[in-house]
Amino acid sequence: MIDPGHVFVWAWDARPFPAFPDFDLVWADAANWQTGHWITGRLEGMPVDDLIAAVLADFGLAPAALAVDGFLDGYVIERPMSARAALEPLARLFGIDAVATAGALAFNGRGRRSATTLAADDLVKSGSEPVMRLVRAQETELPREVEVGFSDGEAEYRRAAVASRRLAAASRREARADAAIVTRRAEAQRLADAWLQDLWAGRQTAEFELARRHLAVEAGDMLVLPTEAGPRLHRVIRIADALARRIATRAAEPSVFDAAAGVGTKPVRRPPLVAGAPEPIVLDLPVARGEPTVLQYLAVAADPWPGAVAVWRANDADFVFDRTVDLPAIVGRTLGPLAPGPLWRWDTTSAVDVMLARGTLASVSDEEALGGANLFAVKGADMRWEIFSAARADLIAAQTWRLSRLLRGLAGSEAEAARTLPAGCTVVRLDNAVAPLTDALSDLGTVRRYRIGPADRDHADPSYVEIAATAGGDALRPFAPVHVRARRNTDGVRIAFIRRARRDADAWEPVDVPLGEDGERYEVDILAGAAVLRTLATAVPEALYPAAQELADFGTAQSSLSLRVVQLGSRSGADSSAP
Repeated sequence: MIDPGHVFVWAWDARPFPAFPDFDLVWADAANWQTGHWITGRLEGMPVDDLIAAVLADFGLAPAALAVDGFLDGYVIERPMSARAALEPLARLFGIDAVATAGALAFNGRGRRSATTLAADDLVKSGSEPVMRLVRAQETELPREVEVGFSDGEAEYRRAAVASRRLAAASRREARADAAIVTRRAEAQRLADAWLQDLWAGRQTAEFELARRHLAVEAGDMLVLPTEAGPRLHRVIRIADALARRIATRAAEPSVFDAAAGVGTKPVRRPPLVAGAPEPIVLDLPVARGEPTVLQYLAVAADPWPGAVAVWRANDADFVFDRTVDLPAIVGRTLGPLAPGPLWRWDTTSAVDVMLARGTLASVSDEEALGGANLFAVKGADMRWEIFSAARADLIAAQTWRLSRLLRGLAGSEAEAARTLPAGCTVVRLDNAVAPLTDALSDLGTVRRYRIGPADRDHADPSYVEIAATAGGDALRPFAPVHVRARRNTDGVRIAFIRRARRDADAWEPVDVPLGEDGERYEVDILAGAAVLRTLATAVPEALYPAAQELADFGTAQSSLSLRVVQLGSRSGADSSAP
């Protein structure tokens, strides 16, 4: 005997069962559990011999012997029944013989057991009967297919069934055993295969008489019979004692019960969705689309994506639901610097490498890029966003893309295109995943608090992230005028320019682009370096810089002037990107 203090549990895995081994997407060694040495997940089951002893104990019985092999995860006795009714399904599936011996019950498995070899002179001839009568059953009397019903311990204990079928057989019979066992599909398949093979292996039966000296032979014993075809292994199924012992046997093949269970196919199980911490990115973009004009946009990234993200907005002391973001944004970081680029034409020299947290990119045609495809926003150290389009997007490493053939400074971000962006800048793809955050003019310049997290949880859940954002008026400011020209005449310098519009300005048919404001107001700053010497106000896209004012500002007529021209909006000031 071993002192219980020296008994130790070996191969207990700290990983929780059944997450291990069910989640093979998480643990690469999950497939080894089925044939491995882990006791995790197996302590809840019971060997079949202990199960039989427990059932008999409920009826006040104790078996004389239990030479039974097998293991079950569970066994259901759902109604009052006799011990025989409870044990017969187990005996059929596991090949168990119940034998009355010495006034007690003994249970013996049909696996590999020692066999007694009989010689021809051990058999007794009785009258005109042959010494041994051999009968071989027809194939049509045997089942071609057997089916075993069980509760699948690997599929949330749902009822399931497995079948075993002989491929070459003339029989059309089927046999079914709907057992109340709880086991795994691979073990149930092994039991079905063993049951069918045992039925076909025992198609030959024998009857003969033995002398009384063979009193030790009992039902269930294995005998090697001398037949004309050679020794044959049989199992004793019935004994009738008289002057001689009348023995009935059937052929046996013990090896069918010793076969190991195969590695069955398990249902695919995925870990429960645990939403990653959301990364909200607020974008102050100079983009004016639709009415009312969106002042701020929101992009949310999370891995894994929870399915939908809710945005709650602070209202006085409480939060109220604001909107839902259904799609994860494609967000990344620049891996190298991005040099300043030209405006209003292709930038064929610059390229930037971007590593994305998730998602994929693709190249587009020049026409698609000019039409607004593959738009990106990149934030510099000054917290301002440049919008650019990339006609080419090439995968150069895992989740790493090289963006080239660029259109820089789009949608009023011309000034931002003049920066040199370092590595590590945030890049957001502008697609349907980027949602409006606010379009209320009352939010201009006001700090607003938001909580962002999984839509199926309360906004006070720890998975939520709280941010503060202040909306600016970049989307409301008119674009800076372009094509500034200055011509000197008799009364001074005549300055002319062409205005632009944020909305509906791409059509070629109209004579002029829409105004988009309540009225036209422009300011022309006369510069000396960074200093503003004079500001000229005008309500038309031209202004006169009188000669007298030029002499007052510079002391002499100038051959060139440094100018800044801006259009004033009715709801905002001037565009800071004015040249």
